[in-house]
Amino acid sequence: MTDDSISAQGFRPSIYATPFQRSGDGAAVELLSVSEQDELIGISRLINVRRHTVLYPEGGQALFVYNIVSGVAQTYQLQPNGDRRITSFLFPRDLLGLSENGTYVATAQSLTPVIAYKIPIDALGAILERDPRLDINLLCKLCHELRQSQHHTITVSKNDGPARLANFLLWIERAYVTPGQPVGELMLPMTRHDVADYVGLSVESVSRALHSLESQGAILRNGPRFITLLDISKLRRLAGLE
Repeated sequence: MTDDSISAQGFRPSIYATPFQRSGDGAAVELLSVSEQDELIGISRLINVRRHTVLYPEGGQALFVYNIVSGVAQTYQLQPNGDRRITSFLFPRDLLGLSENGTYVATAQSLTPVIAYKIPIDALGAILERDPRLDINLLCKLCHELRQSQHHTITVSKNDGPARLANFLLWIERAYVTPGQPVGELMLPMTRHDVADYVGLSVESVSRALHSLESQGAILRNGPRFITLLDISKLRRLAGLE
């Protein structure tokens, strides 16, 4: 894989998640203090990978975790018949590197050019032993991602294709905000095939669901990957969130 170290250029480690303590409006917040960011910078390399690059393979030895600071990645597992099953999409401020018994549980691949901090697991473990607060913050992030996984399970359990797509678009709108992007304007970094795999539909069903959402005035398609969310309330109703 391409693994070119680059200068910091103002990039800092960042982990967003909903904290355990009740505070604010329940939205995700930055969990890392400046000193904790500095500690992670001290043990990490800031790397740049090209789009469609494998960061690590399923079953590979788990030596690093990755904190995305720019770009989008996905994880997937290979099924017995050779098909891929996308398990997650990862965005800036997310962590990559879920492992079990010392090996990665899925393959991680960049969908766009990705800049990330590559953090050695052994060095991270040493920091966690010295800093219980950072340990709690990472636990918050894992719980945050568990809630996202549960949300995904609920999404794909819905029989209605438009409901699945409405859920998916609302999630992307929250999770993937690019600089200068107008509110409600989405540029999907994944292909329609990737979307179909993730929400448990065929590509044709995704196309029909998008057409249904558009005909109901909830979205406007401006191209294969450019979508405007016209009516958030209607999307939430269609998704079963209201």
